[in-house]
Amino acid sequence: MSGEKIVVLDIGKTNKKLFVYDSSLTCLNPEEKGVRIDPFRWTPATGPALECEDMASIREWMLEGLKTAAAQYGDIGAVSISAHGATVALLGGKNDEVFQGDGGLVFPVVSYENDISEAMEKEFYRQIGMDPLEAQEVTATPRLSWLTNCAKTLFYLRQTMPDRFGRVTDILMLPQYLGYLLCGEMGVEPTYIGCHSYLLDVSGSRYSRVAENLGVVELLPELPIGKTWDKLGTVGSDIASATGLRRDCVVTMGAHDSNAALVPYLAKGLENFVVQDSGTWVVTMAPLPGGKAEFTDEELGLEVLYNRDIYGDPVKTTIFRGGAEFEFYQNNVLKCAPHTEDVCEQIVEEIIDGRDAFSLPTVERGAGLFPESIARLVGIDRIFRDAATAWHVIDIGLAIQGYHALRLAAGARPERIYIEGNIARHNPLYRRVISSLFADTRVYYGSMGGASFGAAILGLAAMENVRPEVLSDRYEMELRAVDRLGVDPGALIRYAEAFLDQVSSGGNLPSQGISG
Repeated sequence: MSGEKIVVLDIGKTNKKLFVYDSSLTCLNPEEKGVRIDPFRWTPATGPALECEDMASIREWMLEGLKTAAAQYGDIGAVSISAHGATVALLGGKNDEVFQGDGGLVFPVVSYENDISEAMEKEFYRQIGMDPLEAQEVTATPRLSWLTNCAKTLFYLRQTMPDRFGRVTDILMLPQYLGYLLCGEMGVEPTYIGCHSYLLDVSGSRYSRVAENLGVVELLPELPIGKTWDKLGTVGSDIASATGLRRDCVVTMGAHDSNAALVPYLAKGLENFVVQDSGTWVVTMAPLPGGKAEFTDEELGLEVLYNRDIYGDPVKTTIFRGGAEFEFYQNNVLKCAPHTEDVCEQIVEEIIDGRDAFSLPTVERGAGLFPESIARLVGIDRIFRDAATAWHVIDIGLAIQGYHALRLAAGARPERIYIEGNIARHNPLYRRVISSLFADTRVYYGSMGGASFGAAILGLAAMENVRPEVLSDRYEMELRAVDRLGVDPGALIRYAEAFLDQVSSGGNLPSQGISG
C-alpha cells in the first residue's frame, strides 16, 4: 500500500466536514467537528426571494481545508466528495458572476428547502405532461415537498427567469459541480442524478421523459453515466497553487451522501440486506443488484422511491422525517423532560398490552409514509402520567414507522438489517423494537463510517484505479447485534397492528392533535 492519503469532503446540508484517510482506510482525524455554513437569501429581479447555498463560503472552506490537509498530512493522492441531495448548479455565465471562482454560475445554487406555490406545482406537472403518480412510475421518484425533486428547481428558474435561464449551457449535480471547481471537468454518475431528481428514467440508463419535456436534456452531461469511483479529473493548476496539492491529485466523480453510506456494505459483497440511516430523515435502503425498479399500487403516492447505487443498480428506498418528528416532541412537548437512553421493559409491557397509548405521525402533513395521517397523541392520560412513559410511547411510535419503512423497502424477512446514524447512537428502544418485530432477521447497529467512509473507499478506488470491492480486505465491519426486548412478541405485533390501524382509520380513542 502506498503512503498517499485521501481527503474526503463531506458536504452536509448544514455541516461541512473534511476527513483524511490513509491507504489502509484508517481515518486520521476522526474527531473532526466540521463547520456550519448556512444558506443565504437571494432576491432576484423577478419572483420572491430564494434560499441559496453559500457556495462562496463552501469553496473557501474547501480550499483552506485542502491547504491544511496537504501541509499536515503530506502526500494527498485523491479528493473524494459526498454531498447532500436535491441540488443542482446551472453554468454558462461569465466567470465569477455569482462569486469569485464560481466556475461560471448563471444562478446562485438554489437550496431545495424552498416552497413553490400550489399553482406553480400544478403548472410543473402540466408541462411535463403527467401527474405525480405517472411521474413516479416513469422516474422511480415520488412527488416530494419543497424543491426536493431537482427537475422542479430547473422548471421554477426557467419559469420565473426565462431570459436568464436561456444563458445556461450546462447543468451539474452538486458533487460534480464541486469536483468541477477543483479540476475543471464535467461528468455524471448514478447515485446523485438517480436520487429523486425526476431527471433519470426508471431504467437508470437514460434521461427521463420529464427531462425531455422540460427541454433540459441537452444541458445535462453526455451519457453514458460514469462509474461513481471514476476519476473526474486532476486538480487544476490554480487549485494546486492555492492548496499545495499535487497536479496529479485525483478528483473523484463524487456521490450522493446516503448512497455513499452503502458503499462499505456493497464492496463487501453482501446480499439481501437493508440499511436504515437516520438524521433529520430516516432513510431506509435495500439494494437490488440486477433488479428492476417498480412499484405496487399501494406504494404509488408514498415517499417510496428507487435510488441508484454506485453500480447503477436500483436501491429501493423509503423516507420519513423521523428525526424531525423526534425533535418536535423534544423541543415542543417534552422540553422539560430530556430524553434518556434507558429502556424499562415494564413500561414497554404496559404500553403494548394496553394498546391505548400511541404517538402517531405525521408532524409534517402530506409527507412520509402516512401522508394522510395527522400527527396526534392517542391516550394522553396514560402517556403523560410520567416523562418515562411519554418518551417510551414516542420512541415505540417512531420504531413502528421504521418497521413499516423496512418492510416496504425490503419485505418481511430481509436477511440482515443494519441501523446507522442517530438512532444507532442514541435510541436503544427504537433498535430493540425493530429487532423484536423482525424475529427472523439479524439486526445490527453501529456505524461503518457513513458517507465519509464510503467516499474514502471511492477515493481510494479512483486513486488505485480498481473497483471498490477489491478494497474490501482493508476494513472490517465492526457492528453490534441488537438485543430483542424481553416482552411478549405477540403483544408487540398486536400493538404495531393497532398503531397502523390508528394511522389508517383515524382511530376511536381520545387523542390530542399536534400542530406542525
